[in-house]
Amino acid sequence: MRSAQQQLVEIADTPAITEATRPTAPTLDQFLAGLRTAWKGGEVRPTARQKPKATRLRRRPDPFAAVNSQLRAWFEAEPSRTSRELFERLQAEHSGIYPEGQLRICQRRLKVWRREMAHQLVFGAERAVEPASERGAQ
Repeated sequence: MRSAQQQLVEIADTPAITEATRPTAPTLDQFLAGLRTAWKGGEVRPTARQKPKATRLRRRPDPFAAVNSQLRAWFEAEPSRTSRELFERLQAEHSGIYPEGQLRICQRRLKVWRREMAHQLVFGAERAVEPASERGAQ
């Protein structure tokens, strides 16, 4: 056991890098030649952050543009209603115009309105959140 410990101490005490194995700095020509492909590696630091992506704007016309104010009034009158209930009410009043596939659009819109309402409850009457109608118009 003591001989194994002595060998470990000798290994730990000897310098790991000798003059022959020490890395040499690249010459100027080698450095400049490497610059041509160095950009392909990208950021190598683990703390690097990705660049934020640009937000996508609306690509299709808003299917609820004609009834947005009516839908908003229903929501503000009864904020506890689910988006499914409001969508079914919209379908009943405008039969044949809004198919089931547009329920998800209604859900997203109500999610934004709920976030705005919560923001107003927490921070007061000032409106820091941009309304969904203005975001889609850009």
